[in-house]
Amino acid sequence: MSLTQKLRPAALVIPGVLLATSIAATAFGAFTLPAADAQQGVQTLKVLQSERVAMAKALTPSVVAIAPTRPDLAREAQTGMAGGNSMACSGFVVDGEYVVTDLEAGPLLQEGADMYMKAGQSVWMMAHDGSEFSGKVVGTDKRNLLMLIQMAAGHPVLPSARFGDSDKAAMGSTAIGVGNTLDSLLIDRVTSFSYGTVSGFYRFEPVDVLEPDSENGAGDPYKGNVMEVDVAIHPGDHGGPIFNLDGEVISMMCAHFMAGRHLGCAVPSNQIRAVLAQLKKGVAEGELAEGFLGFKAKKPQNDKRIFISEVTPDGPAAKAGIKVGQELVRVDNYRIPNFDRLKEMLGVGYIVRKRQVGGGMFQRTREVEVPVSYGVPVGTHIQLTLRDPESGKERTVDLIVGEKPEDF
Repeated sequence: MSLTQKLRPAALVIPGVLLATSIAATAFGAFTLPAADAQQGVQTLKVLQSERVAMAKALTPSVVAIAPTRPDLAREAQTGMAGGNSMACSGFVVDGEYVVTDLEAGPLLQEGADMYMKAGQSVWMMAHDGSEFSGKVVGTDKRNLLMLIQMAAGHPVLPSARFGDSDKAAMGSTAIGVGNTLDSLLIDRVTSFSYGTVSGFYRFEPVDVLEPDSENGAGDPYKGNVMEVDVAIHPGDHGGPIFNLDGEVISMMCAHFMAGRHLGCAVPSNQIRAVLAQLKKGVAEGELAEGFLGFKAKKPQNDKRIFISEVTPDGPAAKAGIKVGQELVRVDNYRIPNFDRLKEMLGVGYIVRKRQVGGGMFQRTREVEVPVSYGVPVGTHIQLTLRDPESGKERTVDLIVGEKPEDF
């Protein structure tokens, strides 16, 4: 019997719940369960525990620690719990010789304006057993906060993680995070394993949409979906995988978060899978498959409303039920401040905008160009609220971003 087959029945712990109820009730002199039922509850919990331990042993070897160069572990004050930070991030092995990680993980960022690593740069890695090896960056995709690394010749043989369907990871389903929490792998040779729940699935607040007149409004330029999970995500974990109970990767942990929600976020696996084959071939970031919405919109002169002006047959918008003439009211339930912001909200390409930064008692205000959209990844779900111009009725549809067709 496979691990998955054994896990599924063990996840039903009703007897264990009844046992806990029995213990509490006994304390108040109410009633007790028969000894046989109590014993069954204990056995069910023991089976569940043994299966979780077995899953941890099976999954953790596919996760590695990554840094640009070998960290100086002699500087204890800068590592682990002592420094409250991390000298290495996490990644997971795919297809035998490749490692997926988070482009924006703190340890991978460089000094200066060009802060992101590029194809051809070398990295240092450590496996679950402490063995060290090197690799090179194959490619990046900022739209998915993604970096792909190829392990160098002579690397240890590590099991590959397989991708699952992130669209099937419903709220309430199990999420398992594996990573190098606060350099646990470097310091203690222990890959962390955190067991939790998928808590949400959404897109971040667009830049300057809630405060359109503010020069320093909130928002996030990342335009893909995030899977919100309540597993432990700390420095060192970014780039690590989130597994489901089938041992499949359903998302990659990232450093971005939604203000006010206080839970960790991860990039869904379906978005990563959509570009992985191209990255392995060395396709440059600017030439990766573009997201395709399958509709165009326009704003009539002297009218604040925005209407759908064109829908591509059999495209993502058509499949979502969007029709020409409908009024576009909201994107992901955010009001559209003006027509110029619509492209940013949807994520139609990499978009920068001039903003005022700095100021205060000791800083001068200066104008800089900042990204307000990294571009929408293929596979992203976008909620669009449309209004019928005749009846005035509104309805919200789920548009799944497709891949832009080739011009030739």
